[in-house]
Amino acid sequence: MEKDYIFKTNPQKSANKVTINSFMMGSLFFVLTLIITLGSSEFSHAIIFQLFLAVPLLYVSSLAYSKIGYWKETYEWDALGWFTNTLGNLFVINAIGLLALKFSLGLSQIYFALFSFLMVIYTLINIRQNKKIFYEKMFKLIFLLLVVFLGGILFIM
Repeated sequence: MEKDYIFKTNPQKSANKVTINSFMMGSLFFVLTLIITLGSSEFSHAIIFQLFLAVPLLYVSSLAYSKIGYWKETYEWDALGWFTNTLGNLFVINAIGLLALKFSLGLSQIYFALFSFLMVIYTLINIRQNKKIFYEKMFKLIFLLLVVFLGGILFIM
């Protein structure tokens, strides 16, 4: 009997996330090297903190998602992959929004508002197409908005 989990495993989607994580980690290493070269005093601690933490989060996400291809029970790997992937990517998104603050408060506000608005639209479309995933998508949206608020929006208020 199959257990009914809030997260549903999708091996193809997992393989794609491993590829995306690899690209993101490579980009992060470049950006972090650039920050170190230019001098970290030019950047807020919140930006540097989130960029550095994104690397291990995305790395562990790749490890967890790679397990889905050959383990029978994949729920725990998928959940770990989702949480670490989501946090790692949201830390990068927050860092970019905080970097926009160096140019203009308005730009940073527009950035976070647009991202949040688009994620709400994305979630509503997902739910409209499959009502059975309502709780999963609402949980994910609330988690996302909470991380964006605490790691990004709160710093521009």
